[in-house]
Amino acid sequence: MSLKTVSLAADVLVVTGETYASNTTLFLDGRDVLMVDALGSRADAQALRRFVHEELNARVRLAVCTHGFSDHLAALQEFPEALVLAHERFEDTFRAERFRSDEESGFFRAPELRAAGPLHLQWGRYALEVFSNTGHTASTLNIDVPSLDLLFSADTAVGHMAYVAYGAPEAIDAALGRSEARGRARVIQGHGGVVSPRTLSSARYYLRALEAAVREARGTPERVRAIPLAACLPADVRGSEFEAFFHSRNLDEVVTRRLWR
Repeated sequence: MSLKTVSLAADVLVVTGETYASNTTLFLDGRDVLMVDALGSRADAQALRRFVHEELNARVRLAVCTHGFSDHLAALQEFPEALVLAHERFEDTFRAERFRSDEESGFFRAPELRAAGPLHLQWGRYALEVFSNTGHTASTLNIDVPSLDLLFSADTAVGHMAYVAYGAPEAIDAALGRSEARGRARVIQGHGGVVSPRTLSSARYYLRALEAAVREARGTPERVRAIPLAACLPADVRGSEFEAFFHSRNLDEVVTRRLWR
């Protein structure tokens, strides 16, 4: 498997896997690594283990999980020496997941450390604030790294949109607002490497536009499922195939849960 690696600093690497373009970020303190999220497939996870052990000559000591969905957990078992830190409702999110493969079902690892309120970590020269930002899931954590002008927003935004299958739209919008209020110049979502903070405002726009389109369709299932992604994104944002996939799931969710009726 081929991993894409981008350096934010000499001691901070953002690694994106082939499967789902899921991210992991490595903070190095000498030979000790703090890992944020853990990729989406066993092959990507094994490639990450080789990269850390053989190329970096390092060991993962702490893994922080931004939420409990399996497409971010694959490498947890590849680093058994690491402690895992997650939200106190981490298991609830994993159990609630409706879409995963048999392989992904085996990625769960119970965290040794659990957080609900804010937690401040010092790793090498970086201060990280880990804070609960529930909305997309009940276990979502965000991580603010002021010295890098960086926020980990988890999957609160998915590209330029929001995914409503597991949370109430108003709760997701509130979570996006809290992420946006941090004012960071760089954002790392669950997928796709480093992105612009504009993705957060675009995701809020998406929620409002989707609601308006659903109301205009008067909740008619056929009309709701025909709402195009482009109608829910800012005019200057072109949707990706990845976003279109989750938009289609959102439309199914709107019909099933009778959202905005």
